[in-house]
Amino acid sequence: MSKDELIKFTNITYNYNDIEYLFSVIVCSAGPTLTKEKTSSLIVFKNSNIRNLQDIWHKCKEQIEEPLNISYFELKNDEKGTAVLFYNKEELECSIKNSRNMNFLKRFGYSEKMSLHQCLVLLSSRFENTCPHEIGIFLGYPVEDVALFIKCPNKKCKMVGYWKVYHNLEEAKKIFNKYDEIKYNIIRLMMNGIKPTDIDWRVGLPI
Repeated sequence: MSKDELIKFTNITYNYNDIEYLFSVIVCSAGPTLTKEKTSSLIVFKNSNIRNLQDIWHKCKEQIEEPLNISYFELKNDEKGTAVLFYNKEELECSIKNSRNMNFLKRFGYSEKMSLHQCLVLLSSRFENTCPHEIGIFLGYPVEDVALFIKCPNKKCKMVGYWKVYHNLEEAKKIFNKYDEIKYNIIRLMMNGIKPTDIDWRVGLPI
């Protein structure tokens, strides 16, 4: 996005009301998840001098799930912000139950017998002190990259994008480009006057 486009986009969202602004933050950050290209997305809502987004989230969150056709789970909530995982239920369940992913998650206390909700509760409990590394599995990152990052955090990676890439660089590039394209298309729609609250996310992007 060019500097002029960024200024235009910022001005547009600045004039949104609270619910429109909250939608804009969610759809721009979690666009790949909303369009079913990504398992889930993590957003931290914070209050700031520009907008008290954490307060807006707690005031308006019940209006989010149905129109966006997505599930969410609050992983952490304190005075610093509210960390929310937006996810596609079936995709996330399949990702967690994947044998390779579950074998990896077992070292952190997860098991095949746990429901998705129980897994999210455990993940939330591990958020108390810091963001747990296994969050990468919940976000749909390749287990081999997540495991290597945990084992050797200082190891030089091939690329840094939505995650640190140690394997399958070309495949990761394709995924990153796809995610970026989706986000830019959403921003372009908003710059053309379409508010995120006007989009039927059950159908998909009008592009």
